[in-house]
Amino acid sequence: MKYRLASPLKAVCGAGAALLLALQCALAQGAPAPEAAAQPPAPAHAAPAQTPVLAAHRALYELTLADAGAGSNVTGIYGQLVYDFHGSACEGYTLNTRLITQVIDRQGKASMSDVRTESWEDGEGRRLRFSTAQYTDGKLADATKGTARRSGKTIIVALEKPQRTSIVLSGNILFPAQHSLAMLRTAMAGQRRLQADIYDGSEKGTKVYETTTVIGPPLELSANAQLPAAQNAGALDTIPSWPVVVSYFEQGEKKDGLPAYEVSFRMYANGVSRKLKLDYGTFSLEGELSSLEFFETKPCP
Repeated sequence: MKYRLASPLKAVCGAGAALLLALQCALAQGAPAPEAAAQPPAPAHAAPAQTPVLAAHRALYELTLADAGAGSNVTGIYGQLVYDFHGSACEGYTLNTRLITQVIDRQGKASMSDVRTESWEDGEGRRLRFSTAQYTDGKLADATKGTARRSGKTIIVALEKPQRTSIVLSGNILFPAQHSLAMLRTAMAGQRRLQADIYDGSEKGTKVYETTTVIGPPLELSANAQLPAAQNAGALDTIPSWPVVVSYFEQGEKKDGLPAYEVSFRMYANGVSRKLKLDYGTFSLEGELSSLEFFETKPCP
């Protein structure tokens, strides 16, 4: 399937934050979401909606090129994503990530991208702080920093970087943490589809993505043992999980109806993800968990 993407190489090197957004939305945990788009009723036999218990953890993912089509200038991608999540509904959620990738083009030229993000989201999804720094071949290429807060039915964004400005976003927009929790609740309720707009401060702090999420039936618990070995991954053997595909669309008119990219992954009920795949149409990446460490979380009073 060929998606609309002007430059696949730029999507990883020149705009590494877009790749990180896809991974973060696949992995992020968060707070209770405001009312999302209307969903079809759950089947009569479905379990009642549950509140996910989110695990504080640090995960390391290994990224590799899965395939590259004839229209791609990419012949190799190798990288790692470090994902560090802490917090609770009462103190808010902190997420720090670092994504390092090496991309090799068809001429054999290699380039390095290093994207570092820090974010905090309050437990009710009312406020978001975000900061992103992107380095290309060791030099700072881009930086974004700002805050977003809900005011009625709008979100007011105050940017410090790349330049001081403010914007107002309207619509039923979720922060990334809210979106992840909404996906978990949808899955636990036995529903299969979720539509939502997402804002996380990436793309210079101005972009909102429209998303469609499709959730498959729950996987057998034994399915975890069939995945590649990863340090401490055995802790997931008793955790329910679902296969998930999230399609990301540019806002506005969709001339061809195709997403900018798609992300698929195995979503566990405690917020951990495995078996990642990012499909940009002309090339796709795979990400597999290599190590996992859990932390204790102070319970809310």
